[in-house]
Amino acid sequence: MCIRPSGIGQHRVFLSFLSSSLSISGWTEKHVSVKMYIQKEGIMLFHSHTKIGLAYKWWVTIAVTIGMFMSLMDSTIVIVAIPQMQKAFGADIHSVQWVVTIYMLTQAAVIPTAPYLIARFGGKRTYVWTLSAFLLGSLLCGFAWNLPTLIFFRLIQGIGGGILLPLVMTLLYQAFPPEERGTAASIMGIPLMIAPMLGPVLGGYLISAFGWPWAFFINVPVGIVAVVIAQKVLRQSPLEQQKIRFDGAGFLTAASGNALLLYAVSDLTSGNVTITTVSLLFGSIVLLLAFVAIELLKVRYGRVPLLDLRRFRDRTFTFSTLTQVLNFFVRFGILFLIPIYLQTLHQESPLQAGAIQASQAVATLAILPIGGKLADRIGPRPVVIVGLLVFATTAALLITLTLTTPIWKIVGMLLLLGCASGLLQQIPVAAMSRIKKEEHKEIANGSTLLIVLQATAAPLGVAVFSSIVQARSQQYTILLATQGIKGELVQLQSTLLAMHESFLLAVLLLLVALGMMCLVPPRRKETNEEAEHVREMELIA
Repeated sequence: MCIRPSGIGQHRVFLSFLSSSLSISGWTEKHVSVKMYIQKEGIMLFHSHTKIGLAYKWWVTIAVTIGMFMSLMDSTIVIVAIPQMQKAFGADIHSVQWVVTIYMLTQAAVIPTAPYLIARFGGKRTYVWTLSAFLLGSLLCGFAWNLPTLIFFRLIQGIGGGILLPLVMTLLYQAFPPEERGTAASIMGIPLMIAPMLGPVLGGYLISAFGWPWAFFINVPVGIVAVVIAQKVLRQSPLEQQKIRFDGAGFLTAASGNALLLYAVSDLTSGNVTITTVSLLFGSIVLLLAFVAIELLKVRYGRVPLLDLRRFRDRTFTFSTLTQVLNFFVRFGILFLIPIYLQTLHQESPLQAGAIQASQAVATLAILPIGGKLADRIGPRPVVIVGLLVFATTAALLITLTLTTPIWKIVGMLLLLGCASGLLQQIPVAAMSRIKKEEHKEIANGSTLLIVLQATAAPLGVAVFSSIVQARSQQYTILLATQGIKGELVQLQSTLLAMHESFLLAVLLLLVALGMMCLVPPRRKETNEEAEHVREMELIA
């Protein structure tokens, strides 16, 4: 007799360390697997008695790690594929950037809905739905027949990707006791580090061998495994007993305001200054101000807001968050341009470009623990200041790039960029350093605000930098043509000069960020333990 447990016996093909059978006392010479469903407070709990004694928290870790790894790796692969998409669809930089920005914008819009969805439908159900949406979006993106359909399918993918990351941390923190949550955060750091290194190389190979659709098709087998394991292994968490109200007005004003702002800023920076564009910019500002008013009124009358903006009363949080916004704005703008430079201007293959870009992730992985230890000793503020100086220096070096820059120089610049990224991971620690360890609600609120704002800044950076390159390259093309430069060299050189202007803008914005960080008060000695606790939770964010 063999009773196979759903969630365990059916996944031996995926998990090699799962034992093929187990013995139960009272059953001699029989190897069986048993599943028990225990009714407790209306919730069916899954228990499995196995020789290996794998606790439920480790099953949760396996389930959510696969999903998080897929989402993080997808972002790095798509960036490598951008130049190939540009060629396949005959699109300019300004148009193809929407493949990246629409995904990021959707993520920023749906992130605040995660707590409501978890409370309303439960963690397991929401996680499975989220993975399914991401999987469906990936499949549709691979079959996109033109750029508009690809952008629309990326929006669907972004709905799943945006809710996925907050869900991962929620499910982990529910499964692990408080004294083991540092371990949970460390475990989640594994895909956070591996995905950026593996993604560019794997993506470069797939795109070189099979074409850009495989930047999305690679998610399909991984996504199916993640959905099946999550469905079979995760327990459904108890639902909230009281009626939960969703802040629909706040969600609509924030989402529409951000979308209009992104579109208007992208058009304005590309040189399309019209009455319509200016009106859209004005409308976005009005909607965002309405969002602020709605959220403050909800707090005043004792209702739960989508985002609690009272956290900005904390000077440390405010200036640290502004620094993070500028950091994400510049970093993602530069990351969008680097693969275009490598593949279009420097004539590297997708595989070569992916391998070169992976050096940045290696540097981040190496410097990250060093930055964490320094932050524990001297506080996150000086670590971030050094990181901003390194970042600004790297952006200045990028201005010196030419069409024939040696590979070793490019790799050196990317290594510096990775080092800066590792040091700047301490910005969330600085932002949360004034919140006491026991104030769990304030920690959650601050984390959500920080994640939403940085997720909003990233697509804006991509849109602005790509629009500048698009607009200025056209002007440089005319200028170079008058100087007698002809053929393909005109287009390549004009694009490079336009990139130089974007990198110069990056230097100026990073100097502003440096000034913001200098306004953050130094950390008090008595908050060392609190900052360490916050760092464990915010490193993933």
